[in-house]
Amino acid sequence: MTFSIAPYDRTLKVVTALSCALLLAIALYPHVPILVRGLMLLSVALCYAYSPRGYEVGDRRIVVKRMIGDVRIPLESPQEARAAASDDFSGCIRVFGNGGLFGYYGRFRTTKLGSCTWYVTDRSKAVVVVTDAKTIVLSPADTTGFLAAIGAPASAPVLSTPSGGTGIGPALVIGAICLAAFALHFLYSPAPPSYTLTPEALTIHDRFYGVTLKADAVDAGQIRVVDLNREPEWRSTWKVGGFANANYQSGRFKVANGKTVRLYRAGGDQLVLLPGKGSELTVLYQAQNPEKFAAEVRQEWLR
Repeated sequence: MTFSIAPYDRTLKVVTALSCALLLAIALYPHVPILVRGLMLLSVALCYAYSPRGYEVGDRRIVVKRMIGDVRIPLESPQEARAAASDDFSGCIRVFGNGGLFGYYGRFRTTKLGSCTWYVTDRSKAVVVVTDAKTIVLSPADTTGFLAAIGAPASAPVLSTPSGGTGIGPALVIGAICLAAFALHFLYSPAPPSYTLTPEALTIHDRFYGVTLKADAVDAGQIRVVDLNREPEWRSTWKVGGFANANYQSGRFKVANGKTVRLYRAGGDQLVLLPGKGSELTVLYQAQNPEKFAAEVRQEWLR
């Protein structure tokens, strides 16, 4: 006999919608590396592929239907099969699995059931099947028919609202925090970082990725202003380690000419090139007045 999976419960709908929206927004964000985008999209696809899509009962076994491969659960010696009770979900801990993106599935532990394996989409439709080998939690749309098909009594009531587990409140809070963090990342737009120049060194006071350049590590005679519109080979192409959005970039970046540089750019196209000697990293820094800053550093370090 074939049984359809129960529709998503409210918590699962909210968590799935928020997670997909956040991951898709990050994946489509232009400054996110291609590898990270691919991993995020792959994670969503795998979560969907591993989620339960339905059940089959027959030949003394339960088959959990999934896109990525069915799971077969033997029913040679079922000890218990019943509708889940509220206290079955109390003290729920996810050991290894998915806790809300397209389903609740994987290994969980609860106070009453102990270690158990879930293939669930609606906890209010959950049924518990205990065998010699393991405890399984499932959520068929027709719980009465499902229990009858595996030979269980149909007297136990079906839950209308499960207690314990992941609630709608925590899901909304987590989703709101993730969206707020992404919004802050997207909107962060500081002015160019300040600096301190001495005859021995230049310190760029970035909030996250500040750096101090020794005067003898920079080819002061080659310090100049780079216009990214005329010299696109100095445009960043890949973030090696740092911060990047449409308004601000700081940290280590690959540029179009293949070099790795330290970049401090606040949306401008005119940056001061501070070429490193030997193996020292080159720095591209957006000053308030690029020509004046370049002249100031050259004068200080070539004195």
